[in-house]
Amino acid sequence: MADQLRVERARAERAEASRKAAVVRADALEDRARKAEKQSRDLRTHLDRLAAKLATSGEEIEPMRVELRETKSERDALRSTAESATSAADSASAQLAELTERADAAERERDRLRNERDALTEKSTFYEQAAKEASASLAAASSAQVAAEQQFAELQATLDARHEEFRQERNRLSRENERLEKQVAQLQAELESARSGIGGALRKRFGG
Repeated sequence: MADQLRVERARAERAEASRKAAVVRADALEDRARKAEKQSRDLRTHLDRLAAKLATSGEEIEPMRVELRETKSERDALRSTAESATSAADSASAQLAELTERADAAERERDRLRNERDALTEKSTFYEQAAKEASASLAAASSAQVAAEQQFAELQATLDARHEEFRQERNRLSRENERLEKQVAQLQAELESARSGIGGALRKRFGG
């Protein structure tokens, strides 16, 4: 009987050790869930920053496009002026030198405007590329956020499952403990009864 009691106690100790290990695993899963949630918040913040940067880039590009269109219109007007001046030079030789100078000035202005246009076009291309890169970064951040949220959901589901397993194991151990306590009480009663019987027998035998 004592051997059986020791076996039952050893089994209860092993069950308690398993319960403690389950608690440690549950705590670890909770920590992982908190880290996943923090990562999700960080990704959302990064996403908002990228969206703000993309909006700012768009605001800077549009005025440059307007200025480029105005520059093209001015260039066309200057080109028309130069052509008119050239046509007038054929019929007014006295004004040839003046008109030639005006034409040269118009050409120089055209070249200046062309260079300015090229610079604006290059700058516009740069900002368009920056907008594309920001959009790509935004898409990558969105994808990372979705992955992080999915991982968090999986960790949460695993944690819930571990909590349920821990609860069931705790209930089972509680029932097992109650059974062992009843068994110990019964064994103690039997032991006390056996002692009383032995004591009575000894008193009868030795005339006590």
